[in-house]
Amino acid sequence: MKYIKLNSYFFAHKIGLLLLAILFFLSAGDTLAQKKVKKKKKAKPFELKVGLATTYDDNILKYSDKYLERFMNGEDEGRFHINTYDDLIVNPLLELEYTFRIFKKHKSELSASYSPKLYTVNSIKNWDIRSIEFRQYFAKRANFKISYSYIPYFYVRHFRDDNWINVYGYTSEAFQPYSFSKDNYGGWVENTFFKNTKIRFTFYYSIYYHNQHYTEYDSKNFLYGIKFYQPLHPKVRIELAYQFITSDAKGYDASINTPETTLGPDATYVEDIFNLKLLWYLPKLKKRSNHLDISFAFMKRYYSSQYSALVDPLHAGRVDNNYRMYFTYKISLSSSFKLYAYYNWLMRDSHTKAKINSSYVSDEKDYNQNQVGLKVMYNFKF
Repeated sequence: MKYIKLNSYFFAHKIGLLLLAILFFLSAGDTLAQKKVKKKKKAKPFELKVGLATTYDDNILKYSDKYLERFMNGEDEGRFHINTYDDLIVNPLLELEYTFRIFKKHKSELSASYSPKLYTVNSIKNWDIRSIEFRQYFAKRANFKISYSYIPYFYVRHFRDDNWINVYGYTSEAFQPYSFSKDNYGGWVENTFFKNTKIRFTFYYSIYYHNQHYTEYDSKNFLYGIKFYQPLHPKVRIELAYQFITSDAKGYDASINTPETTLGPDATYVEDIFNLKLLWYLPKLKKRSNHLDISFAFMKRYYSSQYSALVDPLHAGRVDNNYRMYFTYKISLSSSFKLYAYYNWLMRDSHTKAKINSSYVSDEKDYNQNQVGLKVMYNFKF
């Protein structure tokens, strides 16, 4: 099966500009790293973090093999609003942090950030996140953080809208965009016990608002988590984490139904998330600190639709197994300049207890995804 690749749409001069930008940052970092270390001065209260990441993603809409093949064959008119199934993503980051003291002996931090993700070919996938955070230290061993973030628009895919099928039938007009906005509130508390065992408790509350075609998927999500940090060796640290999510979906289209008259769909679920991370501090490379992060996550999601498999085939009895692997290499070219190289692998395996819908659920929700990229970060203090 021969897929349409990104390189047929990506122009050489754009690649050149990205490479020049990376080379510029590399050369700047190398110069800074060679400067002599000056005497310690009074800490500056403001820090501006500027970053740029470029990521190649080989399955931007998380399609199963079935839909990748249909895209390549030009089938399902109206479903696909992309030029390629893969893309090169440019991800700038801008963050401003202010350090001050509410309590004389304990540091306080207030920060705000903005980070857009810009798809080089498929601009329909562009999105951004804005956030604000406050962190308070009570001692060297204890601190807490509260945060708020907002995603104004996130496009998922085009799906057939059941209400439009009733009007237009199974035609291209029945496909409508599925998108949402998201408010996320939360934070964590953290403390160190014994000599160097760190424990963090996390809580987040998220609200999803979907566009007018899919308001039945509006939801309120609660996340509860615990994470352990434990050094095994001066050069090796592990992190173990567990999170539990509950998602309460609205379950009805208010324009035509009420909670009493609706027949779904009901996308309510609970999810268990397990994460294991290994942090390995490597020998210095030309006097520069560097380390390797390897992380594995397993997520098991259980949908609890109250409707039958015939009425709600996508959710009734459905269970999702999600797998993630992240590999990140970081090198500090100077105290202010960092370079990252990373590779991510993502996979979802969906199945259902209702055998009649087994193939349907798998075709709709299974996917494999690979991402590889580079990132540079520079900090300015003033």
